[in-house]
Amino acid sequence: IFEVRWSVFLLGPAGCGKTSIWKTLLRAQNNYGEKSVYKPINPKAVTRNELYGSLHPTTREWKEGLISVTFRDMANNQVNLHQWIVLDGDIDAEWIESMNTVMDDNKMLTLASNERIPLTGTMRLLLE
Repeated sequence: IFEVRWSVFLLGPAGCGKTSIWKTLLRAQNNYGEKSVYKPINPKAVTRNELYGSLHPTTREWKEGLISVTFRDMANNQVNLHQWIVLDGDIDAEWIESMNTVMDDNKMLTLASNERIPLTGTMRLLLE
């Protein structure tokens, strides 16, 4: 499904094998010679500002977030054939809303700093 979709949801109860499914696929890709990496992030373990980044209200200085750094690093990477951002945790409106432009046809992460980081052809978003 990652061949035609850039954003995939793996749904099921805890312990049903969701992680085993994507890790098996990743291992198979690497065994086949297709350099594949993943970056796991639990969006519920950090604040929204720590996740996406934030502007200091007084100085207007930008502070990077986990997703902004990960997107930028993967977008600039020319080595890996497959790069997955694995968002592992409960999905709620507080953090998922900011991913709308990534999951739609725009494939673009828009940050509070007005920076736009594209989801490149090697990048995929996996929500578990």
